[in-house]
Amino acid sequence: MNKSLRWLFPIAAPILAISMTAFLAACGGDDEPDNTPAVLESSTPADGATAAEGSTVTLRFDKDPGTVTVNGNATEGSGRNRTFTLMQATNNIAWDNGGTATLTFTLTAPDETAPMLVSSDPDDGETGVDPAPINDPDGGITLTFDEVISKQDLVLSRGDTEVGSFPSIGEGDEANTVTLKPQDPLVNETTYMVSGSVEDASGNSADVSISFTTKAKE
Repeated sequence: MNKSLRWLFPIAAPILAISMTAFLAACGGDDEPDNTPAVLESSTPADGATAAEGSTVTLRFDKDPGTVTVNGNATEGSGRNRTFTLMQATNNIAWDNGGTATLTFTLTAPDETAPMLVSSDPDDGETGVDPAPINDPDGGITLTFDEVISKQDLVLSRGDTEVGSFPSIGEGDEANTVTLKPQDPLVNETTYMVSGSVEDASGNSADVSISFTTKAKE
């Protein structure tokens, strides 16, 4: 090594160390915790709606809100969703990092009536059903009820064999619907059945059973 450059190392080493520290700090280093409160995006039933005393209210946030209380009582659930039992008209909600909201409902007598299936697509007993719209990613088998559904336990089957499906309850104005998306495409000339049960926000349960037959191959 050139002797004339050796005198630079005692100076260059500290400068290099300081520069690396500054670079790592500028790149972020340890991420700072997110202390912004979650946003309450919606509730089912919606704020201002008429709801039965003793029914379940579902809260949906834009991210995990942490600990959530309603009128000082802990809610149930995890992730972005929380639920509580509606017992009074005005409900004061609080969650981590200073998040607050107030929901007000018009209370009615406790609901003791089970949900009723009002329609389905395909219709119950329908034949000649084209499986293509059901197999479409935006399609599926849709059941519509006369009230909001809070829980479902529905399966799609072919004869005695269960067919994999992904059932989901609608949100917002479609919270009275359940849509089943087949895991594998439905085939022609086959009878399928949707069966199981659904439950409303007050815990009233109803059995469900519909069937349909797909069309012949063209």
